[in-house]
Amino acid sequence: MARNIHNNKVLGFGFDDSEGHGDRLFMLALFGLCAVGVLLVFSSSFVKAFETYRDPYFFLKNHLYRLGIGLALCFAAYRLDYRRLHRWSIIPLLIAVAALIWVLFAGSGINRWITILGVRLQPSEFARIALVIYLADWSSRNAQRLQESYKAFLFMIAFIAIIAGLVVIEPSYSAAAVIVISAGLVLFLAGAKWLHLSSVLIPAIPIALVVAVLKSYRLDRVLSYFNPADDPLGAGYHLLQSKIAVGSGKLWGLGFGMSGQKFHFLPEAHCDFIFSILCEEKGFIGAVFVISLFVLFLWRGIRIALKCPDQFGFLMAAGLTLSISILAFVNIAVTVGVLPVTGLPLPFISYGGSALIANLIACGVILNISRHQSSAGSKR
Repeated sequence: MARNIHNNKVLGFGFDDSEGHGDRLFMLALFGLCAVGVLLVFSSSFVKAFETYRDPYFFLKNHLYRLGIGLALCFAAYRLDYRRLHRWSIIPLLIAVAALIWVLFAGSGINRWITILGVRLQPSEFARIALVIYLADWSSRNAQRLQESYKAFLFMIAFIAIIAGLVVIEPSYSAAAVIVISAGLVLFLAGAKWLHLSSVLIPAIPIALVVAVLKSYRLDRVLSYFNPADDPLGAGYHLLQSKIAVGSGKLWGLGFGMSGQKFHFLPEAHCDFIFSILCEEKGFIGAVFVISLFVLFLWRGIRIALKCPDQFGFLMAAGLTLSISILAFVNIAVTVGVLPVTGLPLPFISYGGSALIANLIACGVILNISRHQSSAGSKR
């Protein structure tokens, strides 16, 4: 799918950026989602925060602290010329891989997190972003090899498999799946042949299915997806309670802060199932509003990629945009019962640390690509 993208104006719709500024509609979508996240984190967590910590603002304050870190790093990425990542992208990836290995030995709980300077981090979130950037770099420098050499293609597949394997071991199967899908999309956009992709995808599907049900809790999630009422207090509990929250909101919702499901009915209400609380409190209208922000985010991100004059920027902007959008789609699909329950957060909205910071860094890179486009366009 390699293409000449120098004069590509697909999805332009007449919107032009100001000189030296990033895409403003992309910024609008990003900051809109972050603002919604702040409101929903407080609304969905103040009951649990008060009962656990005697401070209804406990989770909100932590979220704002991490959001501040993420926005600062987003601004740094926005100011740093993305072309400097060219040929140096292996460095952040190696750091991410080292962190994934470290988490297996020094991780806490179920070995997904490590603590650095008092900050709890999940390396898999940063590995996803670093891998997309590295693949964009490698593919732009080796486009012909990728398209013509099956060995080069298999080398990158093996590289992706190692990183995904480290994440599966944590264990975090859903995060590993998103990493693989994001990486595969970058290779596809870079021009990898359908024949090569199929030769890996066809045998990988049954292997992925086996791994998905290898652990009993993952098998229970899959089985409960088909009929959650069979185990309403066990494997089907999350999905049933989420559906109750979504259905209770009807058209306009019960009102901000008026959710009943956050009172010990819906676990992780401020994390993985925060979209359910949105539906309960703001109804169908609120859900459509947030989904529209994600659609705007996706549209402008892809537009930035298509306008980019170099293959590296195109692949990086497209890969990062699609990676974040996939997370949003999966999370929303889970809350309404379209997909089995996973542990993936809703980008920019769920109470977060690593995912929030990593996704904001990615957005800074995307905006930097857009910023250089507008600056270059003003000089022509």
